[in-house]
Amino acid sequence: MPKYFYSCQECEYLFGAYHSPKEKLKNCPQCGTIDGLVRKVNKVFINKQDTNELKQVGDLTKEFIEVNREVLKDYRKELGNNEYNDNNSSD
Repeated sequence: MPKYFYSCQECEYLFGAYHSPKEKLKNCPQCGTIDGLVRKVNKVFINKQDTNELKQVGDLTKEFIEVNREVLKDYRKELGNNEYNDNNSSD
């Protein structure tokens, strides 16, 4: 299982959690904020002892790249919305 890092938008708690690439944590275990977690971009780390014969290291790397691509896409969307909202509030 890969390790993902999250931070809470409310209390700024930073932590790591192991789960499958398709899962995404949403609620902060520290302060209990619902839908307050943001997944951080993480580097690829592959423990060769954990890999099995069914998945090659290259396949695991591609999987990490795809997951981080989705995280970056969410960041871009969020930043675009914030810039748009900031520009409209000054009118």
